[in-house]
Amino acid sequence: MLSKLEKEYVDARGYWTLFKPLALFYRHQLELALTRALRREGVALEGKRLLEDGCERGNLLRQLLELGASPGRCVGLDRDVAALRDGRDKTAAAVRFVCGDAGALPFRAGAFDVVVQSLLFSSLPPGEARERAAAEVGRVLADDGVLVWYDFVERAKEGLPRGLELGEVRELFPGWRLAAYKFGLRFRWVHFLVNKWRWLAQTLASLGVARSHYVIIMRRP
Repeated sequence: MLSKLEKEYVDARGYWTLFKPLALFYRHQLELALTRALRREGVALEGKRLLEDGCERGNLLRQLLELGASPGRCVGLDRDVAALRDGRDKTAAAVRFVCGDAGALPFRAGAFDVVVQSLLFSSLPPGEARERAAAEVGRVLADDGVLVWYDFVERAKEGLPRGLELGEVRELFPGWRLAAYKFGLRFRWVHFLVNKWRWLAQTLASLGVARSHYVIIMRRP
């Protein structure tokens, strides 16, 4: 996870626009990992009631639509009203965007077949906030539903947001069955390599050197 100063540095230079090699590198890495995980774990998105918990501007939701998710059955939730408005403007009209808190989801129990969390838990402080969010995911997910987890692995300095190791994910969802797919390359490596030696960044990622993210397919006991 980037520190506040690192995030400001990245945002100021527009690195996350798809015209930039850095953003393309991570998008392609996620697409490969996500499609591989969904295929191997037999998760079909078409026709499923799907929630992205912490959707921000809906970037991942739009990728999920490309992977077969049904727009009329998709919901994106976030606390940031401006981000939701931007996401609504850029996404298929049938997708519903809802302002709400991950710790108190405004949905009935068992409302969704698939819940996707995208960089949500790494943005929450360890402890009660993460535990509440995990409990809410379990509440709104159908008994035979699937949680698709996408988040950082990288650790930041003490006191700053950080990613979660697999053991921490297991503690948040005790007894759940996890199929974990680790991928990517640490930000500092990519930032240094991707503009001049993109092939080297891609090679290191394919070799599994300093992987940075997880896609995890999770099912309740």
